Amino acid sequence: MRRIGLIGAAVDPLARTGPAPELAALFPGIELIAFPSRVPAFPYTPLEQAMQALGHAEAALQAAEDGCGAVVIDSVGDYGLTATRAMLPVPAIGSGEAGLAEAAMGGRRFGIVTVWPESMNFILAERLLAIGCSGLCVGIVNVGEDSDTEVLAGPEGYLTQIREGREDVVQKVLAGVAELAARGAEAVMLGCTCMSGMADGIADAVDIPIINPLAAGVRAAITAPPLSVTPHLREGRADLLRAMVAAVADEPAEDCPVCIG
Repeated sequence: MRRIGLIGAAVDPLARTGPAPELAALFPGIELIAFPSRVPAFPYTPLEQAMQALGHAEAALQAAEDGCGAVVIDSVGDYGLTATRAMLPVPAIGSGEAGLAEAAMGGRRFGIVTVWPESMNFILAERLLAIGCSGLCVGIVNVGEDSDTEVLAGPEGYLTQIREGREDVVQKVLAGVAELAARGAEAVMLGCTCMSGMADGIADAVDIPIINPLAAGVRAAITAPPLSVTPHLREGRADLLRAMVAAVADEPAEDCPVCIG
């Protein structure tokens, strides 16, 4: 069985399955393993986003050392992807990069619907610009408000509502898809990997393609060829990265157990 590391994914000690169990039927024979970031900062702004780049890079380093044949950043923000590609001997895939590539396939126009507030659209805007498909995006629909981020964890936390596909959240997402279709979108990408669990239900309820960025990332990792050139790390750099992350790893974790994706 091929092992793929999901970088930034949370480890649920109560779960009997691995991370993203909804993907098991899509990718038989693939073992997905969670490697969470040890940086306890929720990326409300570009500052915390930069912190998470280091946390995700360190987690990816551990995944490669543990024998994963590829890694997938479990975030549409692709935190630390450039750094990860500069040091790992295995393919590194960004869910945001892969999802946007599928959404824009063949030059089609697409939109993005996300459960997060407009204040966090800087993450999506950066990915659109970096991948070069901003001109094909008809818009981003935000179904979340800033107040939703105040309580993220716990049984009634916003992240729990998203992952469980609560009806009110799903209905808002469906309304967002309809709005984007009315603007001319030929496909819609879900704007967070945390929406993976509701992706199939959303796709079944609408008439245009729905792109699950986490599934797109895993698909890209499976088909990625081995690296033709292995990056060379300067001596001591891996230890330095681990030391930098370890310096903050024991700080109190913010409300969200995983990074926004």
